[in-house]
Amino acid sequence: MSSQEHLIVSIDHLNPRGWGIAPHVPAPPSAPGKVEVVGGLPGDELSVRLSKKRKGKWRGDQSQVIKPSPLRVVPRCSHVPLCGGCTWQQMDYRAQWEEKQRRIEKIFAPFLGSSSVELMPIIPSADPWRYRNKMEFSFSQNRAGEKFLGLIIAGSRGHVLNLTECHLVSEWFIKLLEDVRIWWQQSGLDAYRMNNTGALRTLVVREGKRTGDKLVMLTVSGNPEYPIRPEQLKNFIEAVKGSVPAEQLARLSIFLRVQQIHKGSPTQFFEMHLYGPDHILEKMILNLDKPFELYFKISPTSFFQPNTLQAEKLYSAALKLISFPKKHVLDLYAGTATLGMAMAAVAEKVTSIEINPHACFDAESNKELNQFSNLEVLCGDVGQKLDSLRKRPDFTPPDLVVIDPPRTGLDAAAIAHLKALMPEEILYISCNPQTQADNIQELILAGYRLVKLQPLDQFPHTPHIENIALLKVGG
Repeated sequence: MSSQEHLIVSIDHLNPRGWGIAPHVPAPPSAPGKVEVVGGLPGDELSVRLSKKRKGKWRGDQSQVIKPSPLRVVPRCSHVPLCGGCTWQQMDYRAQWEEKQRRIEKIFAPFLGSSSVELMPIIPSADPWRYRNKMEFSFSQNRAGEKFLGLIIAGSRGHVLNLTECHLVSEWFIKLLEDVRIWWQQSGLDAYRMNNTGALRTLVVREGKRTGDKLVMLTVSGNPEYPIRPEQLKNFIEAVKGSVPAEQLARLSIFLRVQQIHKGSPTQFFEMHLYGPDHILEKMILNLDKPFELYFKISPTSFFQPNTLQAEKLYSAALKLISFPKKHVLDLYAGTATLGMAMAAVAEKVTSIEINPHACFDAESNKELNQFSNLEVLCGDVGQKLDSLRKRPDFTPPDLVVIDPPRTGLDAAAIAHLKALMPEEILYISCNPQTQADNIQELILAGYRLVKLQPLDQFPHTPHIENIALLKVGG
């Protein structure tokens, strides 16, 4: 079977990336294998064009739906299934979160045999549209000089789709893209290439879903042979301002970020504040016994949960899993200390640790903004900061440790510290349930027991799952 050949396949299940899998393909004995289809759903019968084979699997590009899956709906966006921003927009939303619940059941099956582990129903999104408060768009250019600004094409090696609509973000994001495209065509600038030529890299757009604040950051190459001139920058600012209604300009912030690469040296980043406030403000409404509000200053590169309204549900659900009172809560991989501040509202003392200096600065600002005197923010590597923290004479062992690590999970040093500290409870929030389950297995061997699991759909129309796990020490 050769590349570019067409055939009809039946989708049986979804892989971890959310792509449809046809397990048995009629093929010559020399080239059998599974077919992965972006946008395929279980029950679909599809005509696909085979494009490549890797690790025993063919990549199949959809050309026609012969027989639709009962899960299939008409997507809102014309870019489906080409765009990598959505994987499941063509799937009924209820079917999406039911699939995510099954994935949690499968990943945590080794733990669920115990009657003491409670898997709670997934918390779906009340509105699965226009939920994202942040998007990073890429600039790209082909050899013919054709320009692209948008998101990466699903399954491609960095090829960019010229985005003309997106139903995950507010409509002004797309108006901004249109205006920046016009500026780019007139600017004479080229997109950055991996050989360190060209200027324009990415366009980051953020907004406060509850405040209406808006932030735009253009990232450019630091190669002095491809500078962005003052006049070009001035025109960029005017293009961005033109995408926002005049009455909202006071809440618009614009930044330039220079990403400088030197062979043999770490990449360096420099930020320039070009227009408006030096941050955006966001509000979150959390609920324990009663609703309470928290406010957050967010810098251009600081992490903040991309779905504000679902993050409110996530943190509220986390608070409700914990038994209070708490004397000392350790908040690891804290970001802007969003969860740390939620804990500070109900605990005696909270110590948040975060490695990103911009996020630490925001955390300190947010601590003052919300008037928390019982929150301490430590900036640095989690393992190193825990080392020094435990040696302090005023150190109080934590009765709760809250962890929200990167997708790779906890490193060996962090797990070693948890084993040494042995807090009564560990609240583990993860965007990667597989590495979360692996870490939990290590903690169980150290003397913990898994008590509750609470999945949440933070990212509708994608296969990503947010999951909360509560562990307690002892039997």
